[in-house]
Parts: sequence; structure tokens; C-alpha cells
Amino acid sequence: RKLIVDSSFYSSILVLGAQAGGLQKRIASLLTRSRKSGKQKEISVFEEDLLDEPCSTSITSWEEFLENYSCYKEKLGPSTVFPSIRVSTKDFGRVLAAEQGVAYRGGGRVGSRR
Repeated sequence: RKLIVDSSFYSSILVLGAQAGGLQKRIASLLTRSRKSGKQKEISVFEEDLLDEPCSTSITSWEEFLENYSCYKEKLGPSTVFPSIRVSTKDFGRVLAAEQGVAYRGGGRVGSRR
């Protein structure tokens, strides 16, 4: 279903993920990537549709992904299909600020800012 998530709820999830750190921050980061990518795919329940991408891993829900992260961890890659996230545009500044809190910055230390 293409339901829209309230921006305050989405932002709260990201802020709590950033505060908790570890796995929760990693999943919050993947949530932001799922919203931003624009490459989300409808998850099909038909087996013949899954034959098109034999190497892809489809995550059916974010709750299942969190509960079974250890099973998915080794299989994560560019072909992994996450459930899409649509966020309302209300309080969009808050959404962007919350997303910055869980963004992984490549290579640099967290404490060193320019």
C-alpha cells in the first residue's frame, strides 16, 4: 500500500535511532536511504516476478528486518529491495534535520567537523 507516514512520526523514529546508536542507527539510516532513493520497488508475492532478480534480497517489512537483522546482514547489497517509505511534506525541515542525524559520513571521524 502507498500510505504516507506523518513527518513528525518519521522524524521521531530517526532521532531515536540516532540516540540509540548501533543497529537502531543503521536501520534508521537505511530508512532514510529508502525514502531518498526513488528506486523503491513494489514487493511482489508472485514467484515468477522474483525470477527477474535472482540475486536480490527482498525485505518484506521494517519490523521483520529489525527482528531478523543477523540473517539479512550478510546478504545486504545494492540489489537489496527495501519497503518504500513516503513521508508527508509537512515539517520537511525537521525531516531533513533528523535524516542528517543518522547519515553515515564515509571515511571521516564523527567528531571531526570542518
